[in-house]
Amino acid sequence: MIKFDSDGTIGRFERWSDEEKQMIHKTSIKILSEIGMHVFHEEAKRLLEDAGAVVDGNLVKIPECLVDEALKSAPSQYSIYNVDGTESFCLAPNVVTFGTGTDMPEFIDLYSGEIRPGKLEDCENAAKIAEHCKSIDWAAPYALANDKNPRVADVYHYKAMRKYCSKPILTLATDPYSLKGIIDMAAAQAGGYEELKAKPTFVHYAEPISPLQHSEESLGKLLLCAEYGIPVTYTAGITAGATGPVTLAGTLAVGSAECLMGLVIHQLKAPGAPFMYGIEASIMDMKTTVCMYGGPEYGLMNSFVGEMGRFYKLPTFGISGATDANQVDFQMGAEMIYSMMTAIYGRQNFVHDNGYMGIGQMGCLQSILAANELLSFVKRYVQGIEITEESIGYNLIKEIGIGGNYLQTKETARKFRKEFFLPEFLNRKRNVAWAADGCPNIPDQLTAKAKEIIEGDVPTFLTKELEAEFDAIIEEHESRYSA
Repeated sequence: MIKFDSDGTIGRFERWSDEEKQMIHKTSIKILSEIGMHVFHEEAKRLLEDAGAVVDGNLVKIPECLVDEALKSAPSQYSIYNVDGTESFCLAPNVVTFGTGTDMPEFIDLYSGEIRPGKLEDCENAAKIAEHCKSIDWAAPYALANDKNPRVADVYHYKAMRKYCSKPILTLATDPYSLKGIIDMAAAQAGGYEELKAKPTFVHYAEPISPLQHSEESLGKLLLCAEYGIPVTYTAGITAGATGPVTLAGTLAVGSAECLMGLVIHQLKAPGAPFMYGIEASIMDMKTTVCMYGGPEYGLMNSFVGEMGRFYKLPTFGISGATDANQVDFQMGAEMIYSMMTAIYGRQNFVHDNGYMGIGQMGCLQSILAANELLSFVKRYVQGIEITEESIGYNLIKEIGIGGNYLQTKETARKFRKEFFLPEFLNRKRNVAWAADGCPNIPDQLTAKAKEIIEGDVPTFLTKELEAEFDAIIEEHESRYSA
């Protein structure tokens, strides 16, 4: 987690003017009130119509006043908790947290190196890695359990995460029924639904369908989160040049309008329920026709989302540490650390996808460890330089004098771990020493570390009784879809 001081230089960084943000906002309002959107959920349409929206079949147009009211009622910050009930972090304007990504359909096998379909064991191992990584603040079901019924994979994912990870979790669900199963599991672990509402241990992700559509499934999940007080991000996953305008500004205006529609519905259901603003905007590569995760436009637009969230006084959902690379290589490192810096400068609060590979289709355990190392790198930059009489240390400078040596001082031994970034994998050895060690490369070191973690003495966070409750919920879901 990064927490900026109110007077920190980066904490004051704003790339876009208030006038530019107002232009995006006003365009989003025009989209909502003049063009409208398709809403495919009966309760959502009733809520909107009762509040003054114009509803014609599935076409809904909403006035600006509904957006204003929703922005006033939604909380500007709220806390997320660890599984033991302790606060992990508060999603406040000056806080940036980092987590992994979700549901990778393909996975690089840790032992063979082959690319294969993801499975539940990968999700479990990713949870173990995330628990180990100090710069990963929260976790997500990183691998898709293709070895389970796709209709119930989400509840398997949640159990895997909760068994091996004590940190907050980001969840996905196929439909509201799957989400209800996850809520039931979380409530069982928290001690009840009210206890979970008071100290939420997970955030849920739902999204509209760009351009300008809201499915029954997504809105059902959004409303369920509102009902149970589960923090939710209703993030527009929009692609410039495909599902959004080719201009980045146009794509952001459309994506923001979609997210604001979700906010209005959410707050009409439960005023004051925790909501997270988000636009996961990227571009379509016109050569390959795929949506990019690692390009400069992705980081640029997501940085804008952080600023727009502060404009709206809402916590924000962001992205960093993702790459279009298919292996651990130069491209991966460059794209990861770039997006980490843009997330920090944008001050997005809940930043996911650290460790994503292969254009959002592939994961590997080594990638999570690489993301953790790079996050530690950029966090040292954000930490800055403490300038006080003590840190300058004039008396020590005077004592050592001309031509002296600071290596031998107690001050150096006492403070170097705080002052210096100490990498685990990045090379700091000269060629001769590196060669004497067998010329180790970073991919091999990451692989060895991943094996060490998952094969070691791994803590678990489910009691036998709680695991039995989870299994009963999973069995109920299995029975529903096997009948």
